[in-house]
Amino acid sequence: MKYLFILLVLINGSICFSYVQGQIVDIDSKNPIQGVNVYVEESGVGSVTDEYGMFFLKSETDKINISHIGYLDIEYNIINKTNLMIFLEPSVINSEELVVTGTRTLKTFKDSPVLTRIISNQEIKDSQSRDLYDVMDEIFPGYQKLKGQHAMSNEIRFNGLGTKSVLFMIDGQKINAEYGGNMDLSVVDINSIDKIEYVDGAISTLYGSGAMGGAVNIITKKTSKNSYELNVNLFSDAPSVNSGHLSYAQNFHNIDGSVSITFNQSEGFDLKELEYSNDNDQIQKHQEEFSNIILNGNIGYSFDNSRLGINHKRYSSSINTYKMDDMGGGPLAELAIVPDFELPRNYDTQTSFKFNSKIGSSVLLDYCFTVEDYEKKYEYTGYGEHLWSGSYSDSHTLIINKSLANMEFLFGLDVVNDKYKSYNIDGNGDWIDSNENGVIDAGDQGIDEFSIFDDSNSKQTSLRSIFINNEWLLNSISVTSGLRYQHHDVYDGHFIPMLSLYKKFDKYKFRSTWSQGFRAPNLKELYYQWDHPGGVVMGNSNLQPEESEYFSLSLESFKDFYYSVNIYHNSLKNMINYITSGDSHTYTNFEKVSLKGFNIFYKRKLSGNGELTFSYNYLDAHDHVLNARLNGSNFHNLNTKLTYFLLDNLKTRLSFKYSSPKKYAECVQNCGGDSSDDIFELSAFSLVDFSLRYDLSKSISATLGINNVFDYKDSNATTEQFLTLVNPGRTIVFGFDYNLRGFSEK
Repeated sequence: MKYLFILLVLINGSICFSYVQGQIVDIDSKNPIQGVNVYVEESGVGSVTDEYGMFFLKSETDKINISHIGYLDIEYNIINKTNLMIFLEPSVINSEELVVTGTRTLKTFKDSPVLTRIISNQEIKDSQSRDLYDVMDEIFPGYQKLKGQHAMSNEIRFNGLGTKSVLFMIDGQKINAEYGGNMDLSVVDINSIDKIEYVDGAISTLYGSGAMGGAVNIITKKTSKNSYELNVNLFSDAPSVNSGHLSYAQNFHNIDGSVSITFNQSEGFDLKELEYSNDNDQIQKHQEEFSNIILNGNIGYSFDNSRLGINHKRYSSSINTYKMDDMGGGPLAELAIVPDFELPRNYDTQTSFKFNSKIGSSVLLDYCFTVEDYEKKYEYTGYGEHLWSGSYSDSHTLIINKSLANMEFLFGLDVVNDKYKSYNIDGNGDWIDSNENGVIDAGDQGIDEFSIFDDSNSKQTSLRSIFINNEWLLNSISVTSGLRYQHHDVYDGHFIPMLSLYKKFDKYKFRSTWSQGFRAPNLKELYYQWDHPGGVVMGNSNLQPEESEYFSLSLESFKDFYYSVNIYHNSLKNMINYITSGDSHTYTNFEKVSLKGFNIFYKRKLSGNGELTFSYNYLDAHDHVLNARLNGSNFHNLNTKLTYFLLDNLKTRLSFKYSSPKKYAECVQNCGGDSSDDIFELSAFSLVDFSLRYDLSKSISATLGINNVFDYKDSNATTEQFLTLVNPGRTIVFGFDYNLRGFSEK
């Protein structure tokens, strides 16, 4: 009788209680989410998901509550109690997400004393961007990519400023792929990006020369503990680009590493309605035919609260231009398309060694050594000469961060060595390089060597800095102050200060920032003397450093939806540009440029798994020398994006971009001719893109979309090379993505 009673109790218990088991994943990435709270409100029974996103709990009801700091809370109705697959939608802003760019220390997004904009990996995927040029549209409402008359004369503007005024970094280390004053952003593999952080305004106190207009920090993907990931990505947006990507990453106990390869290719396109009927006519496309390949590899070892890591990247690019050629000569010969005299070939190699360690409970140490060698080669076959040039840089950075009771103290050292080498080889000889002693090895006899520098084939300089940054709490106001002292070989020493105030209120946060910026002229601006078929480009050794003073007020709120408003004024003096006199172009300092305006960013969730994002930028950029709007700037820029999950595995995206007319007060095309060739204004434009993404499984997704739905083309496209927007018109976009993720056994 006793045993029968026990048996009845056990049977009754199994009837009254049942177990719920399942997995919780991100609705977008399909990655498992660790640390999700799963609980039964009535009984108080709960569980937390593990690294696989799995949970297991006992429940008497058919409802469970699910919550996570970075996702929307839900009440889930249980139908089958085992093998559940539950999708969570990210909250509009993850206030606990870590950011690093604004202070060079890890801060939660909600506690960062510097206003930071974040572009997630998912946003980059949704945008269908294939390079960092296109991703910039997601970050900067005032972004513009201009196309010049030569194959490699593309120019990038951010709120009217060029890339020389904005610092680009990968994991906090500067990208040095610069040529002729423009950054070659195609060296960045966007498939390796986890997120992008952007800080507006002068931030030279933390990062040194070049960060007068802001900093863009590309944070690369990291593998989770004891996990692996295989990714295959194919993409087509012809005629703009076709690409393929393959990568593998694994973390096994104390060792982590990854390898990847990305290939991009395009036949180019031209919108001009021109007939090429003469011998030696150059076929100038709006986008030239190109191909590039990017190889990445890294390995790391973790031990005793420390990590050693080595990263290596190789990049090569080919750009092909064409012309008409009278095959065989004579009036009856037929014209044929042949390679043009300008055939750019670009190469970039970068290696980084990193060490970070936590010492005790309050001291963090970071050290990084980076070497980068960026080379460009032009083959002027029509003139029987080659031009080779390369920029080499190495940098050392040491940062020590100490946390105290009510203060956080940062101390840093930077050493940057830049070298620029250039050779212009006349005749039919082989490529010429210099040996380790700097001596020319010409190979064939009788070859003349020239350089873009007047008195040598190379120039070099060094910049050494020491900086401090303090954060402390003063009467509920967070105060951040910093000071950098840097010594330049040419310009001696400079102090660069900054001060920021930050206060939290119940429903919003208020920030005020004052900072100074600094940029030393680069080696080409100082020492250029390049005599080429289009004229002479002259450097100026008497140039003064560019300086800026930045002030901003911002308001930010996380309640119900996210918004931020930032009002700013950035005053820049000694801006460097070149003046043209006949065929001579000489670098010089302009007196002053002022940038004032405001940014609005708004983001909210919509009912039924949707999200709306809105950003607007107003800019009044004034050139005080010309007493006119700054070249390449405009007043109004607007970006709006709407994403919506029609089903758990079907997502749609609609985006709209507007840019008002851009003013020019100087010649930018056909310079040296009649004044009527000058372009003073480029027209406004609007673009609409649409896409659908279907998840065939947790690992496989396909995207189909239409870019430039209403087939906008610049009104000058049929006759001009220089446009407000380089776009081929309406295109069909297709993407395929395969991700195999898993966890290794411990």
